[in-house]
Amino acid sequence: MLLAALLASASLQLHPQAPGQAEVRLCFDKPTPAIRYELRVIAQGSAGRSQSRQRGMADRPCPVQNRLNLPAETRVEARLRWWLDGVEQEEVVEWTRL
Repeated sequence: MLLAALLASASLQLHPQAPGQAEVRLCFDKPTPAIRYELRVIAQGSAGRSQSRQRGMADRPCPVQNRLNLPAETRVEARLRWWLDGVEQEEVVEWTRL
């Protein structure tokens, strides 16, 4: 895994915006089709629980840039699993409360 960390790294950002809004952004410092990813976003609040999933290859520096619209007081968690040349890298988890 150390060699993989030298070849590429992932940046997962989850930031609250205006009330009831958040932005999730996934970037790779050295995008390559050899990087595959799966990003799950889980929202839990008074309206219930929802989950979305995106999968793909890192064919550009920031393959995911999403704006979320959710009720206030929702807890949002983003979980990134990613692979470099088929070798799974360390999972990245971010969370925030709106």
